[in-house]
Amino acid sequence: MSALRPGGSALTLRALSFCPLTDASRLLDIGCGRGESLALISERWGCRTAGIEPDDERRALACAANPGIDIAPATAELLPYADASFDIVLAECTASLFSDPRAAFAEIGRVLAPDGLLALTDVYAREQTPPATTGMLRRLYTPEQWRTLLRQAGFSLRHEEDCGRVMQNMLGQMILDHGREEAYRRIGLDRCCLKAAGLGYLLLIAAKEDV
Repeated sequence: MSALRPGGSALTLRALSFCPLTDASRLLDIGCGRGESLALISERWGCRTAGIEPDDERRALACAANPGIDIAPATAELLPYADASFDIVLAECTASLFSDPRAAFAEIGRVLAPDGLLALTDVYAREQTPPATTGMLRRLYTPEQWRTLLRQAGFSLRHEEDCGRVMQNMLGQMILDHGREEAYRRIGLDRCCLKAAGLGYLLLIAAKEDV
């Protein structure tokens, strides 16, 4: 299955513009795919980075593109890091793939340092629809459901931004690359469900609250 990275490097940089990155920052990329964002961050800021990627093929590509960076075969629900290991956690179109979102966000909060930030970009549904059970989109949440998941995990929302036509542009490119029927199959929803859901794309910056 192909990795999703709607918005590409431009959206990665937009999300990280809300994070105080320095060369001393510690950043974890959740579901780092082929390692494009890790390479960009290392080149731009030179900070300490790590990634997790459960897919063997993509992880091998990420390791090849980022020599010396720890990229673990793990999922967000069980992160192989000590408490408060990172200042920033990046999750680009991966939270909608979490098998247990509450456990995953709790783990992200655990590995974040006090006042650490989660930079999340992901798909949202304007209307409540049944969740996808196959394909790239495991679950679809409304913006309010995203906010609730973060709040329940002990995060406070610092910034929210609708990223306009990012999702529509990605779907259009998939149709060009694979054909309409195959594109919808890969996403995991038929055309009627996609239209009813009213897909959009959100950028959320959330801070770990002190407890």
